Amino acid sequence: MFAMKASTLILVVGLLLTAAFLLLAEREPAVRLAPAEAVLGFGFGGSAQPDQGGASASDDLVMQPALMQPGPTGREVQARQTFTPAPEGVRPYLPILMYHYVRYVDRAVDPLGFGLSVTPEQFAAQLAWLHSNGYETVSMADVARCIRGEGPCPARAVALTFDDGYLDAYTEALPRLVAYGSTATFYIVSDFIGRPGYMGWEELRALRDAGMEIGAHSVNHPDLTRMRLDELRDQVGRSGAVLAAELGQPIVSFCYPLGRYNDTVMAVTREAGYRSATTTRTDLSQYDPFALPRLRISGDTSQARFEEMIRAYLP
Repeated sequence: MFAMKASTLILVVGLLLTAAFLLLAEREPAVRLAPAEAVLGFGFGGSAQPDQGGASASDDLVMQPALMQPGPTGREVQARQTFTPAPEGVRPYLPILMYHYVRYVDRAVDPLGFGLSVTPEQFAAQLAWLHSNGYETVSMADVARCIRGEGPCPARAVALTFDDGYLDAYTEALPRLVAYGSTATFYIVSDFIGRPGYMGWEELRALRDAGMEIGAHSVNHPDLTRMRLDELRDQVGRSGAVLAAELGQPIVSFCYPLGRYNDTVMAVTREAGYRSATTTRTDLSQYDPFALPRLRISGDTSQARFEEMIRAYLP
C-alpha cells in the first residue's frame, strides 16, 4: 500500500514538473518594458491601470496536462501584409491601444463610463494625427506574426483594439477608421452579440468586410482565473469557434476579460489555437504573445497626451 502511494505521488510530482517546464520553455525573457514616459499618468485617475488579476495561478485552478486537449481547429494564420515592413532583423516596439466606447458621456453622471469612452471627435483627431504623421495601423494578427517571428514587422505602426463589441464600434468607430484607411481589432464577447447596445452579426460582418479583424473576448466576460478547467476551456474555445463559424474566417486573437489571467489561462488560450492574447497591463514586455501590454485610451486622454504617448514608442 505504501509503495503504491509513493509511486502515485512520484507520478503526480513528475506531471506537475513537466507542465511547469513546458510553460517556462515557451516564454522568452521579459527584457523590454514599455517606456516609462508612455505609461505614467495614463488611465483612470491619471495613473496607469494595473492588471486586475495578476499573473499568478489561482489556488483553485491547477493545470492538468493530461486534460489540455487541442481547442477548435481551423484557426490557421492568414498572411495579410498591409504595412511598410521594417528592415530585416529589426523589430520596432508596437504600441497597442485599448479602446472601449466611442460616444459622449457626462463625466459627472457616469465617471466610470467616461473613463471607458472617447468622443467621436477625439477618436477622429487621433486617427488624423496618426495618418498625417506617417503611422500605419495593423491588426493583432499582424502583431502576433511579428512577435512570433512568422512574418515581417511593421516599421512604424500602432495596433488599435476595441473591447466588448459595443454598437458604437460600428456606428462611430468604423466610419472614421475607413475614412483614414485604418484598421483595428475588435474583441467580441460571443454571448453579448445582438443584445441592446452591442453589435449583431450584421454589424460584425460589416467590420469583417471593411478589413477589420475580429477577435474573441470569451463567452460572457467572466473572471477566467476563478473557473474550473472545463469551464475555462469552454469560455476561451467556444467564443472563438462561434465567431469563426458565423463569420467564415479564422479567429486568432484573444483578449482576457477584466484583464484577469494567470499561467493556466495563458496555457488554455495557447492550446485553443489563438496566436496572441492581450492584457490590461502597461508594464509588460512584448516578447510573450500571450501577455501583451496595452495603453488605455480614455476620456481623460488629451490630444497632446495621445501624441506624447505614441512618440515615446515611435518618434
